[in-house]
Amino acid sequence: MKTINGLTLIEVLIALAIISIAMTAIIKSSSQNIKHTNHVEQKIIASLVAKNIANEIIAGLKEIPVNDALSGTTDMLNKKWDYKATSQASKNPAIKEITVTISANNSENQIYQLESFLYVSNN
Repeated sequence: MKTINGLTLIEVLIALAIISIAMTAIIKSSSQNIKHTNHVEQKIIASLVAKNIANEIIAGLKEIPVNDALSGTTDMLNKKWDYKATSQASKNPAIKEITVTISANNSENQIYQLESFLYVSNN
């Protein structure tokens, strides 16, 4: 009697089905990882933009109009970012609270918001 060394067609098909299911899960996981990495990158860059705007306001290079907001567009890392800075009084009359909001260029979706404080001299 002959002995058959090898796999039957059904065994091969089952193995291929298991491998295809596993590969689908790996590809989906990789895709989600790429999306998440892009989101984190956007938030990090937006935080740098917000810190730059806040520091320019604190240094006196930009000024927020009274009862209004400072808005504009800036470039960072080859991308355009829209910002809006507002100020309001804090509990301490010598300190103003500054809020800087960042969104991608021409987008209404806020990516990052930074709150900072500015000492106001009484001169």
